[in-house]
Amino acid sequence: MTHLALHATGQFPKRRLIPRGTSPDRFLADVEAWVRLEYPDAVRRTETGTADGVRELAVSFHPAASDVIISAGEDGSVGIRSWFPPVGPGYQTFVGRLAVRIGTEHGLEWTTAAEEGSPVDAPAGADVDPSVVADRQTAEHAYLTWLGSGLITAREARRRGAGTVHLGTPPGVQFQVDGALATPLGPRDDAWLDAAVTNSRLAIDVTPWWADATDARYLLNRALCLMWTEVRWRPPADDDERRVHDEVLRLLARAFPLDPSLPFPWREWHEIARMRGLDDAMTRQVEGKAERAERRPPIGYRRHPVVVVHEGWELEVPGSFTSARTAEEWSGHEAGRSITLAATETGTPSGPMTAQAFLEQVSRDLGPEALTHQDGEVYGRARLTTDASSGLEVGVLEGYSAVRGRGAAIRITFDDSNDWRWALDLWRALAPTRNESLARA
Repeated sequence: MTHLALHATGQFPKRRLIPRGTSPDRFLADVEAWVRLEYPDAVRRTETGTADGVRELAVSFHPAASDVIISAGEDGSVGIRSWFPPVGPGYQTFVGRLAVRIGTEHGLEWTTAAEEGSPVDAPAGADVDPSVVADRQTAEHAYLTWLGSGLITAREARRRGAGTVHLGTPPGVQFQVDGALATPLGPRDDAWLDAAVTNSRLAIDVTPWWADATDARYLLNRALCLMWTEVRWRPPADDDERRVHDEVLRLLARAFPLDPSLPFPWREWHEIARMRGLDDAMTRQVEGKAERAERRPPIGYRRHPVVVVHEGWELEVPGSFTSARTAEEWSGHEAGRSITLAATETGTPSGPMTAQAFLEQVSRDLGPEALTHQDGEVYGRARLTTDASSGLEVGVLEGYSAVRGRGAAIRITFDDSNDWRWALDLWRALAPTRNESLARA
C-alpha cells in the first residue's frame, strides 16, 4: 500500500516502565520540551488536551499540514499519528524520523504492522513502524499517487463544469479564485492542470515540501503557504496575526541569502513589512526590488471574500475576517463587526425534522414580529435589536435558518448602525453546503 499517514502505537518496555508518579502529562511535557529544543525552526505551535479520555500533544510543523498528534495513556502506552498530504514527501520523511527519534529518546518499542511480511503491505489504518514511512522512496511514491489521483479528479470535475477545485487547502473554507485549481501555493489554470496530469515534474510545482532538506525552496514555499491562506492583508488585529506576519518575514529573510535567484514575492514581502512597521536594511532592499518587480495579480486568497463551511452550512464572509473554530461553532470578526455560527442535524424519533418545526422550537424568543425568510428549501427567522450591556450600544442580529434535517443559528453584531442591511443580507445568504465534494479533489 502507499502510506499517506503515520499511525503508530508503542509501549514502554517493562524494564523501563514509567516511574510511579510520572503521569501522561509529564511525559508529553518532556516530549514537547524536547521537540522545541531539537526543532526550534520547525515548530509553529503546540497544544495539550484530552480526546476520548486520553491525553494528547498536538504539534504544528507546517502551515499546509494538519497537526502531528502524540498521545499517552496511564498504562504506559504511547501513540503518534499524522496525515501527510498535501505537504509532500519531505514532510513525510521528517515526521517519520521524528517518530523514530522519539522512540529512541524514550525507549519506546513501536508496534509493527504485521508479524509476517513487510510493513509496507499493511492495511490502511494499521500500525506501521515509523522507519517505514521515513523511507524516501516510500514517501515519494505515496505522495505522487495522492497528487496524481487528486489532479485527475480535479480535471474530471472541471470537464463536468465544476468551479474552482480545492486541492490540499485548509478544510472548512473555500477560496474564491479565478482558476481551475486552488492549492496551498496558489491557483492554477486549466492549461496547467491538463499538463500536470501527465507530467509529474510539473505537478510537484504545487508541493510545499518536496525535498528532505529544509533549504531555501522549502523556506520560500512555507512562507507562500502562509501568504496565500492565512495572511489577512491588513494590519494584524491580534497576537496570532502578528505571529503569522512575523513568521512570513522570518522565513523570507532566511531563504533569500541561501538562494537569491528564487522567485521571491517582493511586493507582498514589502507590504507585510510595512504593516509591521519595519524600516531596516532588509526592508529597504526589499522595497527596491518590489518597485522593479514584474506586475502580476497579488498573492493572497484572503484579499477576496471566502466561503466558510461549518457543519453542513456555508456562508460568504470577508476574507480579512479573523477565524476561530470549535466543535460547536465558527466565529470571526473585524473592525466593529462579528459573526458567530453554529449548526446541528435535527431529527425526531420518526425521522428528520422539518425546517418549520425546527424554527418553531428554537425561535420562540424572537417574538411575533420576527423577520422571516425563505429561499427554496431554506427557511429562516431573525430579529434585529441593540445591546448596550458593554457600555457601548451595538446592533445585534439573532437568526436561525433551517432545511429538512439540519438547522443553523447565527449571531451578528455591528458597531455602525448603517450595517443593519449587511447583517440581514448575511443571514439570508446562509445556506446548506452545495457540491462540497466537487469543491475538493
